[in-house]
Amino acid sequence: MKDVLEYIVKSLVKNKDKVSIKEEKEGNFIRYIIEVDRDDFGKVIGHEGKIAKDIRTIMGAIATVKDVKVAIDIR
Repeated sequence: MKDVLEYIVKSLVKNKDKVSIKEEKEGNFIRYIIEVDRDDFGKVIGHEGKIAKDIRTIMGAIATVKDVKVAIDIR
């Protein structure tokens, strides 16, 4: 799942080398912490948070198939 998230985020940003994704697992719960360059932050969040919501929707669908819960924090 992390590789899919990384692909999506890196497709959106200009400074791909500054993308960092940390994964924290607790049982069947996974939290992804995404850190991007300050200049790219708006590209990942999107207007009124629409892109961030779409990323969460995609990852939620993947998580459902894998029978886990997922949360995504963007910093």
